[in-house]
Amino acid sequence: MHPMSDITKDDSKDETAACEMITTTLSNSVKKYLAPNCAVLFSGGVDSSLITALAARHVPDITLITVGFSGSNDVKWASTAAQLLGLENNLILKIIDLGDVESTIPCVIEALETADPMAISLGVPLYIASTEAKSRNINMLLTGQGADELFGGYHRYKEIIKKSTDALHEAIVADVSRLPRRDILRDNTVADAAGIKLAAPFLDPDVVELALSIPAALKVREFDGELVGKYILRRAAESVVPAKIAWRDKKAMQYGSGVWAALGRLARQAGFKKQDKGYIRKYLYSVAGKNRIKLDVTL
Repeated sequence: MHPMSDITKDDSKDETAACEMITTTLSNSVKKYLAPNCAVLFSGGVDSSLITALAARHVPDITLITVGFSGSNDVKWASTAAQLLGLENNLILKIIDLGDVESTIPCVIEALETADPMAISLGVPLYIASTEAKSRNINMLLTGQGADELFGGYHRYKEIIKKSTDALHEAIVADVSRLPRRDILRDNTVADAAGIKLAAPFLDPDVVELALSIPAALKVREFDGELVGKYILRRAAESVVPAKIAWRDKKAMQYGSGVWAALGRLARQAGFKKQDKGYIRKYLYSVAGKNRIKLDVTL
């Protein structure tokens, strides 16, 4: 039985205890995964910022890598967040354009053996970040992967908790159990294709055990009049990063980087019409066909 198991949602002492345990356990995990020539895949959100701040305690000159279109949410915010963390000189902003996305798509389709739009939209910025890291003699990227599942970060969790906290806990456990064969495998495969290893401190067994023992009521709860995901993680983050970072709501990588919109533009340029259902998927299948890439039909 984990020490957090009997937290009650109304007990602020237990909330404080949960926060302390999160920062201590995550700090130990980050320290464990730090290696020579490593960097952080940085979006400026609470997950990557927390990892960055904890890593910087041991490696003050830790490199941060952000990928996105000029003017995209991630690019604009990453600069601000890096500055708030006092690490603006450590930030590598990899500004991409439509041509970068277009030339990367076949590499990602081939690595993943799928033309699934969501997988490709997540894989493209990760592949570009990995190749950028590799070109700078970085061998490993630390990521914030797993935080959304463990701490209730997805938008749909806000609907689930309206049914019951038990329903939310069950959804979180199910999502976490799916991570190894889905998201972790996808991201590791993409990074590996670019010659980079990924490390996910949130997915360290000790962090996972602690996170799953924290009641769902502390993960999605009301704050300033609205339901907030990752509530307890944000509370914990306040002691490590500026509140402006801890409480900022951030878009997922494929949207924040501008890559999802770019896939739509490329599909339209290739003659696929937006009003046709699945037009991005059809475009990606056409890219696979043109490049004679064999797809895994079981995926």
